[in-house]
Amino acid sequence: MKLLKYVVGLTVAVALTACGGGGGNPGTASTTPPTAVASMTMDVLSGAGTSTTSISAIEISKVSITLKDAAGSPVPGAVVTFGETGAGLLTIAPVSKTALTDSNGVASVEIRAATGSSVGATTVGASATVAKAVVAAEKAISITSAPTGGGTDPLALANALNFLDVNPADKSIVLAGAGGNGRSESATLRFRVVDKNNTPVKGATVTFAVIPANDVTLNIPSSTSDADGVVVTTVSSKSVATAVVVKATVTRKDNSTITSQSDQLLVTTGVVTQAGFDLSATKYNLNFGITGDSSVITVAIVDANGNPVADGVPVVFTANFGAVGTSSRGGCTTLNGSCKVTYSVQDPRPADGDRARVTASTQIGNGIAVSGFLDFTVSNLGLANLYSAASGGSIIKTFSAPAGVCKFTVSTFVGTPAGFPAPSGTTIEIKGITTDFSGSVKTGSPVLDLETQRTPVSFEFDASSATLSPACVPNGLQTATAQVEVKFTAGSRVTTLPLITVTYPR
Repeated sequence: MKLLKYVVGLTVAVALTACGGGGGNPGTASTTPPTAVASMTMDVLSGAGTSTTSISAIEISKVSITLKDAAGSPVPGAVVTFGETGAGLLTIAPVSKTALTDSNGVASVEIRAATGSSVGATTVGASATVAKAVVAAEKAISITSAPTGGGTDPLALANALNFLDVNPADKSIVLAGAGGNGRSESATLRFRVVDKNNTPVKGATVTFAVIPANDVTLNIPSSTSDADGVVVTTVSSKSVATAVVVKATVTRKDNSTITSQSDQLLVTTGVVTQAGFDLSATKYNLNFGITGDSSVITVAIVDANGNPVADGVPVVFTANFGAVGTSSRGGCTTLNGSCKVTYSVQDPRPADGDRARVTASTQIGNGIAVSGFLDFTVSNLGLANLYSAASGGSIIKTFSAPAGVCKFTVSTFVGTPAGFPAPSGTTIEIKGITTDFSGSVKTGSPVLDLETQRTPVSFEFDASSATLSPACVPNGLQTATAQVEVKFTAGSRVTTLPLITVTYPR
């Protein structure tokens, strides 16, 4: 009994404390402001675009929501899922029952009765996630029987013509002959005929026209609306890159017309042309002695209109020497009109004087091949020497100074016996072996790319030492000689020439 009294007393004390007992103003309560949360509002719009709680069994209506965050700002880019809780009286479009909020936080879907006899009451709802919290809204609506009166002649009922969509969804097709690999040469366009209540009108004749005319082929010039009020036409590309719209027209019972037009449809990106088949490489003079020395080849392709060809055009590469492509693919497929492969030095290697040729090819729709090639020099640095001419000529073994000149410059050519240049990037060094004599490279080092024959190089020699000046030749001698060493370096490869003699006549 004492224990029971203690418990009761404790409970009362706690209650008094919670109400402000034990001091202070008992009439003032301590409260915490509620946490702000995101919100969603919903509205149902009739076929005429007005807010409603009742739609007819054949009316196309819209459910629209507005999504805002805790600060009351619109939430763009949120996925909203719509649904029905009730008797299953509705169909929702799109089939996914989802929509993305726009910059104003608004998302909407179409709703309509599942059948003409789907009448009664139901609830539509929507939900989305904002800041990891689910926000939802719902609204009860009724579905009533289809309205009567007004006649059944579709040309009398037709009140509006709405453009629905185009396929491909990116509203772009390729020029005739460029289809395949996900590229379409035709497009399908849909329109819907509705009455004044936005109810689909079945049996209305719709005619189509292309603007501008003759740039594409209009495959279906007229069509009759189905039970959903929908008509379909298709267009096919020709050989002209252009932008077109499709115009749809209904002639009503009183001879007045209702017109609508599609979104702009692009016709672009044609077939490969020989004139638009371009090949380039990052390096053209390669090193014979380095397996794996490489060059990246790019093929860029445009059509007759100068537009890059569509993605997915396959290009095949072959090489008479070395290797091109990868083990899984000897070519590449275009992306934004171009693609790349790598050409590498390896066996079989070309002999001095033979060029490595890489050929690229593809085919256009009629089976005609389009191709191009690049030639590469694969130079053997071990054969490089100094020559008196860009081709032919003789190996330089001696340089002679003009009489009485101590410092002079000479020009020569560096390359192989067959007249090839040294590998791209080859550096050239020269140094004097004799005391008080120097040599230096003035021009030509390193060897530039894109050379097709031996490349010019100039050296400067200087014997202006105290021992030899002023005449550069000691007294009693008719000539003085010096020696220089020339070295070529390309990557890990080095070639040192036999010593070259430099003569100074008196």
